[in-house]
Amino acid sequence: MTNPENIALSRLSLLQPPTCDDRSMYDLWESVYYFPAVTVADELGVFSLLEQEPRPAKAVAEALSLHLHPTIALLGLLTSLGFLVPYERQFHLTEPARNFLLPNSPYYWDGVLHPSRTDKLHQFIRKALVRDAAAESKRMTGDWAAGQLGPELAERITRLMHSHSFVSAMYLAQRGSFEGVRRMLDVGGGSGCYCIALAQRYPEMECTVLELPVICTLTDQYVARYGLQQRIHTHAADMFNADWPPGHDAIFFSEVFHDWNEARCHQLARHSFERLPAGGRIYVHEILLSDTKDGPLTPMAYFLGLTTLTEGRQFTAEELRQLLEAAGFINIAITPSSGYYSLVSAEKPTT
Repeated sequence: MTNPENIALSRLSLLQPPTCDDRSMYDLWESVYYFPAVTVADELGVFSLLEQEPRPAKAVAEALSLHLHPTIALLGLLTSLGFLVPYERQFHLTEPARNFLLPNSPYYWDGVLHPSRTDKLHQFIRKALVRDAAAESKRMTGDWAAGQLGPELAERITRLMHSHSFVSAMYLAQRGSFEGVRRMLDVGGGSGCYCIALAQRYPEMECTVLELPVICTLTDQYVARYGLQQRIHTHAADMFNADWPPGHDAIFFSEVFHDWNEARCHQLARHSFERLPAGGRIYVHEILLSDTKDGPLTPMAYFLGLTTLTEGRQFTAEELRQLLEAAGFINIAITPSSGYYSLVSAEKPTT
């Protein structure tokens, strides 16, 4: 009788990355934020404020009583869409904004913009920006931090994350530098798709996915599809309040740091440093923003969408470098992996 595990391993051996990256799918997915970004900026008075004088993001947030990181995301997306232009760290209106997005213009698009203020996505973005609505807009992150995800929500999130991550996982395994890693801890690893891809590429590697108990059950199911139960294990724990399993020479995070505030990110980096042996490696896989935080277009839309659900933000390469160095890591390296993603890696000193 044929062994089901052998069938799964045979299928895995034939699994190759797709013939193109998934940039076009991300462009399509994140395009839903383009118009609501403009309608929210219109309602909050962003364009009228900048007509008075150009301002940096912090001054815009202060003048309109907005949260800073969502404001950075909003202004960056409006810049990528061509309605703002940064000059000497201040945002200026472009001619399309002056003609079509100012209430005092005879060509103002109010008849198109105003009806959309009742749309659900418009309301989500607005709540993420306005200071007094912060607690409501961060509901999902709060539930996650408290380990209160129900089975239905956990299944929906894990399925979504697997769908949009498996392509980047397959390319990451080909392009990232994981040589010499024997045991890797994937913190917040969801479906385990990165461990699955890396296990295919590096047959000597074993992995542990640290996740909430309700998600670990799902992770085990994804891993079983590829017959990798002997090399990919799960560890049910809260990444912030429980100890991490020992014995790993690498720690991996994919799209974890961007969900949390600065203090939480520093906590994760410091704990990684403490848990790794000398010479151990940390990997942070994220969609990076430009140094000026005004592009590229799709990552800016991704950033804005992120602020409607979490307390986090997208990073620039320099911000992640500083975060890892503050925890004690050295030899920071950045490798484009696929689509909009990059892998930031670093080492714990040997002495």
